[in-house]
Amino acid sequence: MRKIILIGNGFDLAHNMETSYMHFLLWYLNKVNDSWNNSFYDDKFITMKCNNVSISKLTAKIEHVRDFLSYVDNNHIQLTFKCDLFIRIIKNAIYYKWVDIERIYFEELLRLYKIIEKVNFHEHNEILKIVNNLNNCFEQLKLKFIEYLGEKTKELPFPNEEIAQHLKNITIDGVIGNEINEVFVINFNYTSTIDIYKEIFKESKFKVLNIHGKLNEEGNPIIFGYGDEADTYYQKIEAINNNEFLKHFKSFYYLKTSNYRTFERYLTCPGFDVYIMGHSCGISDKVLLSTLFEDKRCHRIKIFYHQKSETENDYFEKTQEISRHFKAENKGRMRTIIVPEEKCVPLVSFKPEGKII
Repeated sequence: MRKIILIGNGFDLAHNMETSYMHFLLWYLNKVNDSWNNSFYDDKFITMKCNNVSISKLTAKIEHVRDFLSYVDNNHIQLTFKCDLFIRIIKNAIYYKWVDIERIYFEELLRLYKIIEKVNFHEHNEILKIVNNLNNCFEQLKLKFIEYLGEKTKELPFPNEEIAQHLKNITIDGVIGNEINEVFVINFNYTSTIDIYKEIFKESKFKVLNIHGKLNEEGNPIIFGYGDEADTYYQKIEAINNNEFLKHFKSFYYLKTSNYRTFERYLTCPGFDVYIMGHSCGISDKVLLSTLFEDKRCHRIKIFYHQKSETENDYFEKTQEISRHFKAENKGRMRTIIVPEEKCVPLVSFKPEGKII
């Protein structure tokens, strides 16, 4: 039986790797604070000015976005954001305690499209300039995020015993006699954390596909963008006939390598099971996930959920996210192939002393 494991950012977080967008944002704000000379700061995203030379930098590490904004307000610093995308990212970090840069980017793109729908043709050029600025900001965020990950992932973490056991169980799940499971890992991260478990798969047919690229690998560039071509507005956006609106859709970047074709070859078998480890299953990856989940050869979808507390996990939310990848006529089948919560386990147990952003 073929086993397909989806690895997302939660997999890295379970190894105490600070690889989330929220970690990245706090790193950036601390970099700003380190470079701030009490009078002027400027980069691709913000400008800061202050006439009060007597103020000092934040001496403590910035651990919350509010820490930085409070410092700015209390010292009457003039803070200017250079693009609406970055403002939205900051607001999400404050109000929702999490950040999905790719989703926020698409929401901004959609907002600009809706403006174009309403204004007359002569005003289109002004909106297109804003779209161009949005795309440039998103591209700069991508480059900065790659820089951040390069700093944070120089060394691989140690294996996690619970995750190692999950992976061992997958290699033998459903095996009859001398049969050998084929294990394919689809890694949505840009990191190589899964490599620390290769020894577990030595008796299996094992491959890793870094579907969104890999850090420091020229032949497999990072894919950073949005992936929901099924959105009701996508065809309308295409009809504008302006490529700036399509600049950061993942499907076009899949064509740069053979990764997506390799993924499709993974599905050419009598049947396969899917195991979700730390992937949000959000619609930013809908192009790929819909293809995977709706394939009639998909027998099971098993969730290794995030244990938020001793009594709360994200199994229910995960099933809601997964449901968005099924067409209405396939919802019944969806309910038969998702493994019930009572037969699922957390990726790692809840640890009261630890906190993952």
